[in-house]
Amino acid sequence: MHPRGYPLSCAPREGLGTVSHPLHVAIVWHQHQPFYKNSVTGEHILPWVRLHGTKDYLHMLEILRDFPRVHVTVNMVPCLLEQLLDYTDNGARDHALELSAKPASYLTDKDKKFLLDHFFSIDWDNVIRRYPRYWQLLQLRNVAQGDVGVFSPGYWRDLQAWFNLVWIDPNWLERDGDLHRLVEKGHDYSQDEVRLILSKQMTILGQVVPTARELQEAGQVEISTTPYYHPILPLLTDTDAAREAAPWTTLPPVRFAHPEDAAEQMRLAVDYYKSLFGLTPRGIWPSEGAVSQEMLGTLPVHRGLMWLASDEDILAASRGVTIERDGYGHVRDTRLLYQPYWVHVGDGGEKRSQSRIAMIFRDHVLSDRIGFVYRHMNGREAAADLISRLHTIRERLGDDGNPYLVSIILDGENCWEGYEHNGDVFLRELYGRLSDEAGLRAVTVSEYLNRFRPRQSLPRLATGSWINRTLETWLGEPAQNQAWELLDRTRRRLVEWQEKNLLDDLSVLASAWREIYIAEGSDWFWWYCSNNISAQNDLFDGEFRGHLANVYRIIGLPVPAWLKKPIVTAAAQPHSRPPSGYVFPQLTGAELASPEWNAAGCAEAQLSTGSMQRSGILVRRLYYGFNQNDLYFRVETTQPPMDFFVGIYLSVSGAEPVNYRPRYSWNPENEPPVIAYSREVSVEPHTDYAVVSAADGREAWHPMARLASMVSGTRSLEISVPLSLLGVGPGGSITAVLVVGKDGLITEVVPPAENLTFSIAELAPTHS
Repeated sequence: MHPRGYPLSCAPREGLGTVSHPLHVAIVWHQHQPFYKNSVTGEHILPWVRLHGTKDYLHMLEILRDFPRVHVTVNMVPCLLEQLLDYTDNGARDHALELSAKPASYLTDKDKKFLLDHFFSIDWDNVIRRYPRYWQLLQLRNVAQGDVGVFSPGYWRDLQAWFNLVWIDPNWLERDGDLHRLVEKGHDYSQDEVRLILSKQMTILGQVVPTARELQEAGQVEISTTPYYHPILPLLTDTDAAREAAPWTTLPPVRFAHPEDAAEQMRLAVDYYKSLFGLTPRGIWPSEGAVSQEMLGTLPVHRGLMWLASDEDILAASRGVTIERDGYGHVRDTRLLYQPYWVHVGDGGEKRSQSRIAMIFRDHVLSDRIGFVYRHMNGREAAADLISRLHTIRERLGDDGNPYLVSIILDGENCWEGYEHNGDVFLRELYGRLSDEAGLRAVTVSEYLNRFRPRQSLPRLATGSWINRTLETWLGEPAQNQAWELLDRTRRRLVEWQEKNLLDDLSVLASAWREIYIAEGSDWFWWYCSNNISAQNDLFDGEFRGHLANVYRIIGLPVPAWLKKPIVTAAAQPHSRPPSGYVFPQLTGAELASPEWNAAGCAEAQLSTGSMQRSGILVRRLYYGFNQNDLYFRVETTQPPMDFFVGIYLSVSGAEPVNYRPRYSWNPENEPPVIAYSREVSVEPHTDYAVVSAADGREAWHPMARLASMVSGTRSLEISVPLSLLGVGPGGSITAVLVVGKDGLITEVVPPAENLTFSIAELAPTHS
């Protein structure tokens, strides 16, 4: 058991004898960056293609050479590959690269401000702290508080050097003589040495595509693809699809329905892939795992496409079931999840076409453990935990003579800076164990499907993505819907112009359509979501509207005024606010909070995790309020709350006895605060009542009362609790923590970073 309380490995299991097949494991590392290139200036507006290229993309390929028996799939998005080659073949630049190469004595105050703001953009504790001079530069920056005039040219040269050094694979820093010498030197870098570092970066970038090609030709790696500019295919096919996944979604004022664009994004991807790798791709990871029955018709199955992938929640929705897990997070019905399925191109009914494609579904617990949990553990222990979980799956499958496949699919670039040595300790232990364990075999997806075809078919593919099984991340909020409207208006104008103008030079038309396809990328709509607001939102908004404006410029039309106005993304509500008055709400379970909740306190859940997101997040926000007699809670959710355990743990001043932990187990990503809880208000899955329980002082909870004052809706849960049950009187204080659980494990804690503490006596208003 880990000292922080979560299981290092699996529950005890019984051994099995020889089985017909090993458990096949398909790991798919997804690599993607938005299209950062400005079509007018040619400059990349952000440096992340270059920096992840030097730290992660080649690294994830090179490490496999030491484990030839481990076969994996790497998904490389075409617009990422295009940008990588733009650096190596065309000398592309980004602003951070320009300022890295600029002599320190020529840096302006604006340049220096940029360096202070952006050249510490990597994990401070796990990376910067490892290098004494870089850590010193950070401390000096913090002391200076933005005063760029206090630093000498040597400070700026060292900052230029270190920022670019730490964004290089540490294996290269150790084995490349020049880079190793520069790391050892540590300080007082010359401008020539900074230029040498940047030159090494280009050398590394230049090896990414050739290494991918080499490993694919050797059969160790399968390179899969994604629609070219990373659009959400179900939404390109028809924005109304958003309501199939989440009926409450607010649709844009215009319906965008262009399956021909989805098909073109796929055609562009396949053609570009073939130009780089000499063959057509066998598999695709649809952008964000987003799928629908209708988008299947846009896939180039006739060109040899063999498989696509999505999340386990899509499988559950397609089958009309729930994928249940035990207290350790293991799937109960293993044969449901751990096999591929046929999906039929067509309407999914009896008259569907004969065309079909195989589909795999990722285990999002295993995938999220790599993405979010294992970074907090020793790398070898983390790998042992994953291997143990795979053996548990194998044993629970039993031996019915059929092969099975576990699919682990996740971001293959953003998590590694949180791991020791850029993930090497974990990856080497994992790959070594996969090489040696007789009951496990790491395969590419196509390698498995070439031997074992799907045995079952889905009647119809459900609509959704790997984020909460909906499409709400890219459509539904005012700013997002406005962006869809601008895209639609611009596309309509281009079609009108195209129909009226016959061109001898079709390159003009191709350039205009390219701008449309770029603007269809998912990332623009992601950034317009209020939960993903960042310091670069104005930059992203300008780029999105700039691509649409380019359509008008290319075809010789004036840019309309409505494209010159910024799209304003409303900031998400504050993460918490205290109660401001007594509340007397009627419990309705309505999707939207009524004005009766206006005086309640509110804690906002943090749905976004930056460049990475978990699947299956439930809670949007928690309202809490009270009057002289009752305490009220309203939990707003992304999906029906009745599939989950919902527990509200209350620390009441002066109350005894107390417990210090909820009833469910947790891991470091979902760890509730350790405080003295005296009451639990809980709702078990699929029940129509709440239970108030008292702590016994021995970490057990004893029921006190069953409350009928609980109403659950499709996206909310409301509870009323008499204050008399809580042991709190006038002047007493309450601290509340909301816990969500599934299959014995805590999956969410709200608020994630602070406690909600309020006094029962602080509010004077009375109900009129």
